[in-house]
Amino acid sequence: MEREKPTLVVTITAIAVAAILLVVFVWPGPGGLSFASDDRGLFDERLVGEVYSRVSPAVVEIYSDRKSGDSFIEVTSGSGFLIDKEGHIVSNNHVVQAAERVRISFSDHRNAEAVVQVRNPANDLVLLKVDPKLVLDIEPVELGDSSLVRPGQMVIIIGSPFGLKNSVSVGVSSGVDRSLSSELGRFIPGMLQTDALISPGSSGGPMLNSAGRVVGITTAIELSSDQVNQRIGFAVPINTLKELLPQLKEPGIVRPPWLGTLSQSLRPLLVERLSLPVERGFYVVRVASGSPAEEAGLVASGVDDEGRPAAGGDIIVAVDGVPVAAGAELTSQLNRRQPGD
Repeated sequence: MEREKPTLVVTITAIAVAAILLVVFVWPGPGGLSFASDDRGLFDERLVGEVYSRVSPAVVEIYSDRKSGDSFIEVTSGSGFLIDKEGHIVSNNHVVQAAERVRISFSDHRNAEAVVQVRNPANDLVLLKVDPKLVLDIEPVELGDSSLVRPGQMVIIIGSPFGLKNSVSVGVSSGVDRSLSSELGRFIPGMLQTDALISPGSSGGPMLNSAGRVVGITTAIELSSDQVNQRIGFAVPINTLKELLPQLKEPGIVRPPWLGTLSQSLRPLLVERLSLPVERGFYVVRVASGSPAEEAGLVASGVDDEGRPAAGGDIIVAVDGVPVAAGAELTSQLNRRQPGD
């Protein structure tokens, strides 16, 4: 995605065990402040309160520890949520990827160790498990349908920003079908964008719709270059989790299908410079040795002396007849298959 000024994308795991909260008081002067009269609230307070009361007991704080001599030190913290009575808790993979021990803190301040059941780095997801006896009195969250989310709809975020357990923020869905790169360098397709306030420590917490159903897993924020009051939040769509759940409940690592190419989305200047026959698709620049792409015979263009794609590369225009024109579209179609298909 092209932007007018550089931005920084950061995951929102809390790195430290404490944070300094700065409160700035501004005296408006003897005249005070005046605003246009409007009886409408920014959101339905009663609805948000009801959703929070119902869902927050299922939202947990997650601590990732590493060994230091004969003891442990906390290296990261984040959030997660209970999805069933079997003790399964969903969060982001980056919350626990450096952990040698994972601890869970429930909303009632009970603590327990959790087992990392399975990781899915391609979508920044992890499934943890605690003793089912610990969650007998907790009602799991209800999973919604992220395909129904539309820009402008209210969303509610619950998590532990800066270690402040079970905090809530409210905003709107600012956009859908966004894409963000995972730690594997693959696009996570279908990401939900929001203006709701999310901060370090919110990673892995639920993004809820007005009915209190989870539509996304809070994952990352993008900051403006000056990092002053300008941020965008992103969440992995809950439908991605729902599609992967059968695999996630089998211990191990869920490995996504891969193609093995370095490709560039077709842009008008590239099409014009190389006189390409189509205007939408992916121009194959490199093919990894031993990859499925090499086995299939895809031809890479390489680069010229200026580091630009050279002539002669193949163009990927569809996957099984489904047109693809953006990185997230290609990844989304590949994710519908299994390695070896």
